[in-house]
Amino acid sequence: MVAAAFGDRGDRRWTRERFLAKIPPMQSFLRRFALPSPRLAAFLGVLACLFPADRAPAQTAAAPHAWVAAEPRSVWIWRADVLNDDWIFLRHSFDISGEVKSARLYATCDNEVELWINEKRVGRAPDWGQPILQSDAASFLAPGRNQIAAKARNRGGIAAFVLKLEYETADGAQHHVLSAPGWKMALEEAEGWRGADFDDSAWTGPLKPLGEFGTKPWGLAGLGAGGGGAGSAPLDPAEITVPAGFRVELLYTVPKAEQGSWVSLAKDDQGRLLASDQGDKGLYRIDMGGGDSVSVEKMPVDLSGAQGLVWAFDALWFHKSGAGLHRVTDSDGDGRLDAFERIPSAVGGGEHGNHAVILAEDGESLYVNSGNHTNLPPDEVLVGSRVPTWNEDLLLPRMWDARGHARGRLAPGGWVTRFDPETRAQELHCIGFRNQYDIALNRHGDLFTFDADMEWDMGMPWYRPTRINHVVSGGDYGWRSGSGKWPSHYEDSLPPVVEIGPGSPTGVVFGTGAPFPRKYREALFALDWTFGTIHAIHLEARGAGYAGVAEPFLYGAPLPLTDAVVGDDGALYFTIGGRGAQSALYRVSYTEPIAAEETVAEPTEIVAARALRRELEAFHGSEHPDALETAWPHLASPDRFLRHAARIAVESQPVSLWAARVLGADNPQTRITGAVALARHGDPAEHGAPLAEALLSMEPGDLDEGQFLGWLRAWQLAFIRLGKPDGELRERVAARLEELLPRGSSEADVELLNLLVSLETPSAIEKGLALIEGAGPPEIPDWAALIARNERYGRTIGAMLADYPPVAGIAYAFALRNQKSGWTLPQRRRYFTFLNSAARHPGGASYAGFLANIRDEALAHAPNEHLAALAELTGVSYQAVPDFEIAPPEGPGREWTVAAALPHAAPQRLRDASFESGRSLFHAT
Repeated sequence: MVAAAFGDRGDRRWTRERFLAKIPPMQSFLRRFALPSPRLAAFLGVLACLFPADRAPAQTAAAPHAWVAAEPRSVWIWRADVLNDDWIFLRHSFDISGEVKSARLYATCDNEVELWINEKRVGRAPDWGQPILQSDAASFLAPGRNQIAAKARNRGGIAAFVLKLEYETADGAQHHVLSAPGWKMALEEAEGWRGADFDDSAWTGPLKPLGEFGTKPWGLAGLGAGGGGAGSAPLDPAEITVPAGFRVELLYTVPKAEQGSWVSLAKDDQGRLLASDQGDKGLYRIDMGGGDSVSVEKMPVDLSGAQGLVWAFDALWFHKSGAGLHRVTDSDGDGRLDAFERIPSAVGGGEHGNHAVILAEDGESLYVNSGNHTNLPPDEVLVGSRVPTWNEDLLLPRMWDARGHARGRLAPGGWVTRFDPETRAQELHCIGFRNQYDIALNRHGDLFTFDADMEWDMGMPWYRPTRINHVVSGGDYGWRSGSGKWPSHYEDSLPPVVEIGPGSPTGVVFGTGAPFPRKYREALFALDWTFGTIHAIHLEARGAGYAGVAEPFLYGAPLPLTDAVVGDDGALYFTIGGRGAQSALYRVSYTEPIAAEETVAEPTEIVAARALRRELEAFHGSEHPDALETAWPHLASPDRFLRHAARIAVESQPVSLWAARVLGADNPQTRITGAVALARHGDPAEHGAPLAEALLSMEPGDLDEGQFLGWLRAWQLAFIRLGKPDGELRERVAARLEELLPRGSSEADVELLNLLVSLETPSAIEKGLALIEGAGPPEIPDWAALIARNERYGRTIGAMLADYPPVAGIAYAFALRNQKSGWTLPQRRRYFTFLNSAARHPGGASYAGFLANIRDEALAHAPNEHLAALAELTGVSYQAVPDFEIAPPEGPGREWTVAAALPHAAPQRLRDASFESGRSLFHAT
């Protein structure tokens, strides 16, 4: 990921200046870890020192404005504490001696600024690539005290403000006023704040420097020297890295004021490209004209904002963000798209809403794709489901995101449906993604996506990096809001093909049909908006599923990638833009002769496994007399994708036909897979106790790690859906689980501890504390270890990762927060000591809030004397149990209706209410 962020492929010389140009996007990456600013500064400083200094750069600014880039240079600045989209207010005072002979001014902001000097409005920069340029600014200045005031804000991503004022006094002396961290800042407007007499002593900032003017990604914004990013010229292809033999061409720079910022790309039936603005600027057709000439025409249809486009069945299918699926056609035969029909479908979600739509492998239907803030299509549209059941299925209480993101959003999360263009009906294909923007089919007809991470979770046990998923029938990929995200080992879910790391996934497309070397022709190209990287995912069939390796194929900074298609000419076309950023169309082609490549047939066992998976998937979502006999043997398959396909086929049949077979299964894997199915569909009274006995009768010591984790998940689902055992059975279950902890692997130990805490087993406390204290160094995830092994940055980044949060310890502490009884004061002291130590590590934006919430929930179970004894350690001194008598509530006394209750909620009645009664009611409930 770092290699991608910096654009280092080892195929050109790295220098200090080239490295420094990459710091702003890397700062954005590191902010995801919420690194304190001294640690961030030290980290970047050490990296900058690794490279020798370039010679003085050549002057590249356009001649009329060369003074802006000349020495002295102004500094890009922004608030140091938080990166969000709130307005900030800046002030800077300076004195002028004598009359001003001439003056010129430059100012801009990523993303917007309005500027005043001495309370006179100088102008507004609507985006950083459209700066305020005043070649005759003397009229704004006066002898004596002068005041600059600026109102600025960000609109996503990195942010910065820059200003340079150059003036000459009557004596011929040149003077400069430059933006710098010493300027004053506040977060709210105050009366008179633009004037020189305003008292800004309370305006303290803090502000931080983000590099001198000319630093990328901003470049020489608005001066005709490129630089890329919102509102400026797009990145020069010479600054984009690709493997040897590939060439990148910039074909078209989108005029943002007229055509917006393109985020979705497709081909029509004649091979012409179609692109949609993310906002309201419309739909455009791009005709390549047989080569390098590009003709762009706006389509007359009154439709915009697609995040998914596909040409199929003599029409353009247009998936509009927040407005659902549309069918776009040429109504008058003039060859231009001018009419649309809105198809009843799911609506909503914004950037987590209506996304890709593609032609399915059968050529007769479409796959429709939406993110986790989009409700399913209405019942009259969604006529079937290959997913037999879904729920949150969390054994212990969820913790919502500490900053409120996706609070209240429940399963199914992001989903894919199959759409029939004739009947307009949809069938639910799979669920459980966070925000999978795009989907693509390989040459075998298998579906894949690039799912998003929740970067605020970084450092917490439930953080899931961006990842490539093989999208299969009936799948649940386990996204749940907040802390509820399922680990990949859950038997009722499916693992990723490859984990990429932090990023912002956008388009995906296979290289099928491109005249590229075979490894790229077979690759899935996955676009990352944040880090300007196209990953080539090299897939290897493993049984009925796939494994993968990610290669940074194309990258540059800034390069906000949005979508890609393989054209009829075999070239890879991609767009940049999104969120108002400067948009452009590029082409990637292979320029070298392709050596003859021997055709290698797929192994017969791979072909057979894929065919078997599809045979089993045919039973998903419907009853069939052959389903059980066909699927049952494959519940024992070591191939997880076959086992999954078999289980969904079984779950699609009436439970009465197969429940007894689960309980009597001799094969351990069959019993585990069947137990998961029975827990999901069984009846608590009929199947709860028999299933517990069937699981108890198994010998965990004979299970391999995957089977053991499946056995634990079967227990969890049985507790969640069928109810926890009670009485003597509960004691036997608890005793069996107790003797297995610790197992020796963090995944198994976390699940065992969760089960013991859910049963309120007294030994869970000491066992959990021992796991916390014996966890050793944090387990750095694979994607982070790949960063550390980078040959150029390994030592420095490895040092950063050495401060990686103690994820396993936090997982154990997260479970123990639910243990209500059995604590001693020394045990609580050990517990909160660990939480304090964990809080000193860097993490995502919600990391500190999650730890604070874990502390508060754990403290809620502590008696007052423990709270008092731990106050110095926890910083909390409230009383959990009141020191007054709690009077239990009485009533209701009558049959209440809403109409009868409303008068009692009137303000005057509430003012007359009894504080003591309300206090007792609160504590009693």
